[in-house]
Amino acid sequence: MKALDLYKKLPRANCGRCSLKACMPFAISVIKGDTDISECPLLPPEEIDILRPSLGGGDWREELILKLSEEIKSLDLAEIAPGIGAEMSGDQLRLICFGREFFISPDGAITTEGGRMTPWIRILILHYIRTAGSAPLTGRWASYSELRAGMVKYSSFARECEEPLLGLFNADFQKSAAVLQSMGAAQAGGFPTRDAWVIYLLPKVPVALLYWQEEEEFPSRLKVLFDSTADQYLDVESIMFLVEGLVKNIQMRIS
Repeated sequence: MKALDLYKKLPRANCGRCSLKACMPFAISVIKGDTDISECPLLPPEEIDILRPSLGGGDWREELILKLSEEIKSLDLAEIAPGIGAEMSGDQLRLICFGREFFISPDGAITTEGGRMTPWIRILILHYIRTAGSAPLTGRWASYSELRAGMVKYSSFARECEEPLLGLFNADFQKSAAVLQSMGAAQAGGFPTRDAWVIYLLPKVPVALLYWQEEEEFPSRLKVLFDSTADQYLDVESIMFLVEGLVKNIQMRIS
């Protein structure tokens, strides 16, 4: 299916509630495989199920989910749970991600109450479980470039994560801060700026957002920091994926 074909099947309301803000760029992003079709808030689930098989761009995600699910089957969820900050609910693993409750069964299937579950969040959760980190948090904050292999990926992280977050805060500081706090972020002290928040995107992956407002000759800037153990719970590509998810969540809730 081409982007124009998908566009014709969308509501075409340009409601601004997805991260792309309009239907045509959304259609292009879906066909490229950068955005999942379920992120359209106006498409009913049954229409998504009809459209999904014809969207070639998402195939790799489903293949990865199947591969990760197979790997989960060989793990003892009860043994892993304490280390990753999860708990058992019957034979399922209960995990909080982006403030939402997810249940993972021994076969790798994931369920949640309320809200849609996109492939990217399923991949992220399965990666987190498969890595099975257990290191105690140090409380020492590190930049993305300080994480293992982070230096190589830092330019991409800055472009895909820090710059979009800075744009959101510059455009509407009050609303961005309110949305962040509604997702469970808490204002934090001890940082070299008064505007700092800490949010647990996963139970053992706290993220600190530091924002400096524009002052006279100093431009505004934003920095994302992680507990120094973050790379023991996710690889740096998944960590970037995680913060991109934060960007999308803020964008969608601001709209």
